[in-house]
Amino acid sequence: MDSQGLKEGFGIKIWKNKDILKGIFSKNIIKGWGILNYFKGDIYKGQFQNEKASGFGEYYHENGGIYIGYWDNSYQEDIGIEIWSDNSKYIGQYLNGKKEGIGTFYIEDGSIYKGEWKNNLINGYGIFKYYDGKIYMGQYKNNMMCGFGNFIWNQDKKYSGFYKNDKKDGFGIFKTKGNKYFIGFWKNGKQEGVGKFIVDNIIKYGIWKNGQKENEIISEEEFINSFNSYEAKYINIFQWNKEKIENFMNFT
Repeated sequence: MDSQGLKEGFGIKIWKNKDILKGIFSKNIIKGWGILNYFKGDIYKGQFQNEKASGFGEYYHENGGIYIGYWDNSYQEDIGIEIWSDNSKYIGQYLNGKKEGIGTFYIEDGSIYKGEWKNNLINGYGIFKYYDGKIYMGQYKNNMMCGFGNFIWNQDKKYSGFYKNDKKDGFGIFKTKGNKYFIGFWKNGKQEGVGKFIVDNIIKYGIWKNGQKENEIISEEEFINSFNSYEAKYINIFQWNKEKIENFMNFT
C-alpha cells in the first residue's frame, strides 16, 4: 500500500466468484504484466490496463484452446493466433474479439482457408484448399460460397461462375473430362435455363429444368431468341469459341 492507502506494487486480488488476479498494481488498479486465473479454469497471462487485458497476452481455455496475440479492453484485437484442442488453427486479424480482416484457418483434416473474415465468419474473397486437392477461389458470405468463384476438382474438371449458399446459382461455365463444356445457368446447384453443350466440334443447345434438359433447340438463332432479359446479359459469352472459353477459365 502507498502512503494514501492505495494498492501499489505486487499484489493478489481475489473476487467473490474466486477469480484470482496476480500482478503489479498502481493506485488500486493493476497495470502492466499479470496473471488472471478464472474460477472456471481459464487463464490469462499478459498485459493489463485498468484491470482489462490490453496489449500482448496469452489466454488458455479450460477445454485446451489457446489464444496468443494482442488485446484491447479484454477483447482480442489486431493480430493473433488461435489454436484449438483438435490442432486446428487460425492466424490473422481480430476486431472487438472476433475474427475480422485477413486470416488463415488451418483445419484438422488438412484443409486450409486463406482470405477475408467478418464477425467471426468467412466473408469476402478467399481461397479454400481442401484436403483431397479440390480448390475454391472466390467470394464468400457467412461461411458459404456466394458470388463469383472458381472451383477446381482436378485438371479435367472446373467450374467458373456464380454461387449462392454453397451451390451453383446463376451463370457459369462447367468443364468436365474430355474437354466437354456446358455454358449456361444454374439454380440451387442444378442446371436451370438456357444452355449450350460443347463436345469436340459438336454443339448442342437446349433449355434445362432442375438439372434435366427439357427442350432441345436446333439452331443458334432459335437458341438466342429463347433468352429472357437476365440471360441476355451473357449472350456474347455463348458465342465464344473453345479457345476463348479455356483462356477465360484459366485466367479466372
